[in-house]
Amino acid sequence: MIVRVWCESGAGWAPTHVPVTPHTSCRDVLDCCREPGDEPCLLFSVHPTHGVHVLRDTELPLEVASALGPEVQFVLKYIDGEYK
Repeated sequence: MIVRVWCESGAGWAPTHVPVTPHTSCRDVLDCCREPGDEPCLLFSVHPTHGVHVLRDTELPLEVASALGPEVQFVLKYIDGEYK
């Protein structure tokens, strides 16, 4: 399956299409979307009813998409180095 990840960039937001399998983790998706050496970032799931959820590195985006349905969107947001 292909998921669209909205990635923050200097020019605004741009979609990146990432192939995922049942074993693809959040960390795998982050690694596909950002360049080595980029600032730290997080992957969020955004749903009109269920709200915003920060995915842990080990969470599986395909499971999240299956659970929340077609309205879910994934967003990659860069953070400063102070986030823990």
